[in-house]
Amino acid sequence: MNREETEGMQETTNRKQEALAYFHAKGQMERAREVLKLFSGAKKSASIYPPNHEICINSFTDFMRSFKQYLAWQEQFSLRIVGEEFFYEEKLMPRESVLYYPLIKELKDKEIGGITILGGLTPGEFVDFLYLLNLSAEELRARGGLQRLMEQREVVNITLDEPGTWEERSPEIKERGSAREEYFDAVDVIRELADQVMSDRRLSVSKANRVVGVMLNRVGENRSAVLGLATIKNYDEYTSFHSVNVLILSLALGSMLPLDRSSLMILGTGALLHDLGKITIPQSILNKTGPLTTPEWQMMQDHPVRGADILMAQPGVHPLSVMVAYEHHARYDLTGYPKIKYKDSLGLFSRIVEVCDVYDAMTSARPYQKARTPDQAMRVLVKDMNTVFDPLMVKVFVDMMGVFPVGTLVRLATGEVAVIYEPGESDAMWPRVKVIRDPEGGEIEPRIVDLLYMKEKIGETGQAILESIHPEDLGIDPLEYL
Repeated sequence: MNREETEGMQETTNRKQEALAYFHAKGQMERAREVLKLFSGAKKSASIYPPNHEICINSFTDFMRSFKQYLAWQEQFSLRIVGEEFFYEEKLMPRESVLYYPLIKELKDKEIGGITILGGLTPGEFVDFLYLLNLSAEELRARGGLQRLMEQREVVNITLDEPGTWEERSPEIKERGSAREEYFDAVDVIRELADQVMSDRRLSVSKANRVVGVMLNRVGENRSAVLGLATIKNYDEYTSFHSVNVLILSLALGSMLPLDRSSLMILGTGALLHDLGKITIPQSILNKTGPLTTPEWQMMQDHPVRGADILMAQPGVHPLSVMVAYEHHARYDLTGYPKIKYKDSLGLFSRIVEVCDVYDAMTSARPYQKARTPDQAMRVLVKDMNTVFDPLMVKVFVDMMGVFPVGTLVRLATGEVAVIYEPGESDAMWPRVKVIRDPEGGEIEPRIVDLLYMKEKIGETGQAILESIHPEDLGIDPLEYL
C-alpha cells in the first residue's frame, strides 16, 4: 500500500470518528434536553401540589426514569447558566433557553449559577430539593440560603454553583442573550397590561413606551438579528408573544420608510398594544376550534373598538397609536371591521401593523389552524395586495424579510435540508442557511452556507432553494438552529 492510499484510509477513518463523535454528542444532548424538560415539569408540579399528590408522584417518577436513562451516556448532569442562556457540556441550548427562560430568571434570582445532579440521586433527595427550590428568594435568604437548607435535609447528590462561576460569554452570545432578555421583558409588560385591563386599572403606558424604545434601539443596531426574535412563538400565551412579535416586525418595516424616531415610537406603541381589546374576550371564544356563532363572531369583530376605547381612556397614548388598535383589521380596501366611513383610506401606521399582524398570525399555530411556513404566508400577503393589504407595504415587507424569511425550513438544489439563517445582503433569493440534513434525509453536523456561492454550480437562472418544508413533516424545530 502506497503513501497516498494510507493517507486516504486514515482520512476516511478520521471522518468516521468525527461523525461518530458528533452523533454520540447529539444523542447525549437529546437525553439532556429530556432531563431538563422533566425537571422543569416536576418543579412546576411541586409548586402546586403536595408531594403525595398523584400528579407529583407521576412527574417525580418520570424524571427519575429519564435521569437513569441519561446515566447510560454520562455519569452526572450539569446545567450551567451563562448570562441569560442554559449551557450543557459547554454547548448552548438555544431552544431550552427560550422555553425555560422564566426558570433561568428564577435560578438567577436565587443566586444559582449552575446545577449538577450526581448519579447517586435518590427520589427522596430530588423531592426535598424541589420543595426547597420552590421557596421564594426572600425566604431562602431569611433561612440562610438554599445551600444551607440542602445540607440540613442531607441533599448531597445535587450541587449548586454560585452566579458568575462560568466564563464570560463571547460578544455574540452576550448580545443574543441580552436581546432575548429584552424580548421577554416586553412579554412581561404585556402580561402586566392585560392584568390591568381585566382589573379595570390605569395602564402602565410608560412601561410600554420603554419597551418600544428598547426594541427600536435594537432595530437600529441590527435589523436582521432582531427579526430572528420574531420567530419565537408560544402556543399557550399567543396574544402576549404575538403582540411583541408584531412590535418587532412593525418597527423593522417602519425603519425602512422615511420615518423619524418620534414617528417610529408612536407606530411601535400602537403595534405593541394593537390587540389589547382581545383581553376582554373569553378564551373559550379565542381558542374555539369550530365555527364561531353569530354572537361570538360579533364579539371578535368588536375587539378593535374595545382596544381603542381602552387606549383612549389612558393619558399619554398618542391618538395615532389608538388609531392602529381601531383600524388594524379594517383592510386596505376598507371592507374589513370595524366599518370605516369617515375617510377614504387607512392611516399609514395601521397599514404597516396590518401586514405584520397577519404575517405573524399565519405563521403561528393556533387551536383552529396549523401554522403556515413563512414563505406560504408571504405568498398570501402578495396575493391579497390591493384588497387586504397596502401593496407598497407588502413590497417593502418582502424586501425586508426575503422571499424565504429567517427560520424557514427549505430543500436546496443539492437535495440537502436547511434552515434560513440570515437574509441575503444583496439578493433575497440567496440567503445564508444552516444545512442540517443530507440529500438522503440523514442528520449531519450543522454548517452555515452562503447560497450566493452556489450560483456557479447551478447557473444564474437556477434556483438554490427548491421548496419550503413544513417543520412538522420532518419533526424539526427551526428555532433550535437559529
